[in-house]
Amino acid sequence: MVALSDERGQALVIVVLLLGIAAASVVGLRAAQDRVVAAAREQRAGEAAVEAAAASLADAYVAQVAAAGARAPEAPRSTPDVPRLLADPRVVQAARSAADDVARANDARPTDWLEAACSERRVEARLALRGYPHRAAFAAPECSRR
Repeated sequence: MVALSDERGQALVIVVLLLGIAAASVVGLRAAQDRVVAAAREQRAGEAAVEAAAASLADAYVAQVAAAGARAPEAPRSTPDVPRLLADPRVVQAARSAADDVARANDARPTDWLEAACSERRVEARLALRGYPHRAAFAAPECSRR
């Protein structure tokens, strides 16, 4: 048996130590890569979910604008009450349902919360997915400061 005190034995110990460090580094890099990929997937899922919520709100907005214009063709066009529309729980629930469906389709959990706001000539959907906020908006001239 060769003693570890000669040059060959010491070199063997160093090689084994370096291989252990390399293996630990590879495992650590793999775990970090998995975390980065998961975070990017969650970010994309959140972006898609907020876009789905904004699309649902836009559908409700367009329906209300069309209904306001179709009431009486000869009468002056009435201005839709967009803040009231966005306060309607059914509209918000439909938007949240759309966001949750898209989040699930992207292998993410449902949204934490959803808000809809009318300000500065736009409607904005805001939601959180796993604690990270996401926003999407569309133009709405009725949402101006008066």
